[in-house]
Amino acid sequence: MAAPQATAVAAHPLDPLSADEIVRASAIAREHLGAPESLRFLLIAALEPPKRALHDAPRSAELLCFDTESGRTTELIVNLDAAAVTSATPRPGVQPFALFEEYERAEATIRADHDWRAAMAARGLSEPQIDLAFLHLWPTGNFGHKWETEHRILKGIVYLRDTPDDNAYGRPVEGLIAVVDLVQNRVLEVIDEPSPPPAPTALRFDHDHGGAPRRDLKPLDIVQPDGPSFTLDGHLLNWQKWQMRVSLHPREGLVLHQIAYHDDGRLRPICHRASMAEMVVPYGDPAVGHYFKNAFDSGECGLGRMTNSLELGCDCLGEIAYLDAAITDERGGARTINNAICIHEEDVGILWKHTYAKDDGAQSAVRRSRRLVVSSIATIDNYDYGFYWYFYQDGSWEHEAKATGIVQTMAIADDDPQITRHRIAPQLGAVHHQHFLSFRLDLEIDGGPNTVYEIDTVPLPRSAEYPLGNAFTAQATPITDESESGREVQAASARHWRIANDAARNPLGQPPAYLLIPGQTVSMMANEHSTIAQRAAFARKQLWVTAYDPDQRYPAGDYPAQSEPGEGLPQWLAANRPLENTDLVLWYTVGVNHLVRPEDWPVAPVHRAGFTLKPWNFFDRNPALDLPTPNHCAHHET
Repeated sequence: MAAPQATAVAAHPLDPLSADEIVRASAIAREHLGAPESLRFLLIAALEPPKRALHDAPRSAELLCFDTESGRTTELIVNLDAAAVTSATPRPGVQPFALFEEYERAEATIRADHDWRAAMAARGLSEPQIDLAFLHLWPTGNFGHKWETEHRILKGIVYLRDTPDDNAYGRPVEGLIAVVDLVQNRVLEVIDEPSPPPAPTALRFDHDHGGAPRRDLKPLDIVQPDGPSFTLDGHLLNWQKWQMRVSLHPREGLVLHQIAYHDDGRLRPICHRASMAEMVVPYGDPAVGHYFKNAFDSGECGLGRMTNSLELGCDCLGEIAYLDAAITDERGGARTINNAICIHEEDVGILWKHTYAKDDGAQSAVRRSRRLVVSSIATIDNYDYGFYWYFYQDGSWEHEAKATGIVQTMAIADDDPQITRHRIAPQLGAVHHQHFLSFRLDLEIDGGPNTVYEIDTVPLPRSAEYPLGNAFTAQATPITDESESGREVQAASARHWRIANDAARNPLGQPPAYLLIPGQTVSMMANEHSTIAQRAAFARKQLWVTAYDPDQRYPAGDYPAQSEPGEGLPQWLAANRPLENTDLVLWYTVGVNHLVRPEDWPVAPVHRAGFTLKPWNFFDRNPALDLPTPNHCAHHET
């Protein structure tokens, strides 16, 4: 059952642009730039005001414009209140992510290319097979080739299909790649290397091919007869003692602002802005059709614009509220992603419990935990990513990323050594790869300023004070400046990080803080001097800390497509700014190792990874003591 939708209220300074604002912003920009027919709008988003003066700035939009004839990129700021362009900045030499129409034109260009069709025919394929083939267009990265440094390009890799709705990734044509120029609309080169033949068949995942549906599942209904416990007013979300603002950014996707907690009459700030700012998926095979697969799904694709329209009972279950999202249609209009963000509650078992003895026998005190879920799902070609923020009644919150979809495949011989890939079907392998998601956390614990401490659990040596050798302590090391940034997870010492407000005190006289606790993660396997490790430097460590700068938003740089090494975080850290008792931004990298198995084919079950933020000295006791006894308990207290 769907919960009531958000009520319409006046725009808050942090609200995303409405469809009308997107259209007005593009019209103002088009007039300023002379209204060329070739002008396109890759991004039109609300320009977030300075966080210390939210209500003093005019309502403004940031625009990323691209001219499809000249290849010129321009950044603009439009003051919507004054209906005027505030700034227009040409950006020569950069490559913004490709337009949807560029993908369409690139596919048509490749299909019409004589050399590409001849290479397909030379592999024994008929004209109908060539016409039915599926083309997957990839960002190319930057390995110093002339195409990458002098052209705006995509690479097209090809798969065979038996029918138009076949599993598009089941029969790769290995070793055949077309390099296409998106401005000149021509194929620059057809790479054709000897390779194993395509797999004989593709395995589909509908019921006609996956077997008859199971018959032993009983209905599982999530029912809240009195409705959900949260309220949604525009983009302002309140649940229990939590408050935050929820929106979708066309590049980053799901964004949370002004996360705060109601505590004894005070609204205590925790985080000004939280988002998944960038992700990269490096593949670990040197073959010609795979070495360049290092997609930056935010900066090279625009994660938010790939967001799914969610469906009740499929993507979300229970008493749901949805938020729609308006984004540009690339020609100056607006399109709406219906049900882009899902909000609901879930039961998650016991929050706390104790069983104690009484004269008349044992008795338990127990409280059940529920959590607020704010989520979205985006599809980037073969992969589907779910982004789930969870908020709990004990003041903790966490993020869980869910990766599913279809793995990247390659044609292999039956005797393939499978060192950098694994066989998942006859004559079909899947490449070892990793997923790295960089979360930008603009924390403001109790309003800030904050300091980050690295916490390691260490044993204390035997001594007169600790004669038994069983003593240990938590060792706190402050991260004092950006030269010390770049920290790694260490499981042996349960390493985590404490973000503290040393200028404040809880009722026990302790500085309030939140802990950033790693979940499942992994180090980057690419050599630190490799092209991808240099272009995606954020993925080489799990934690980075920088001094707040509103212009530093994307850890691999504003334009990672075909970028040079060293953009983003490496440039910022070179300033070596002090980090103690100041306005900080944490960049936490979630790493996922994917050594593909047959059980991941033809569609992969969800793989989960994330991190937790937990209060430390933020309260002076368990903040969930005020939860009522579950009303279905035998000893329910009235």
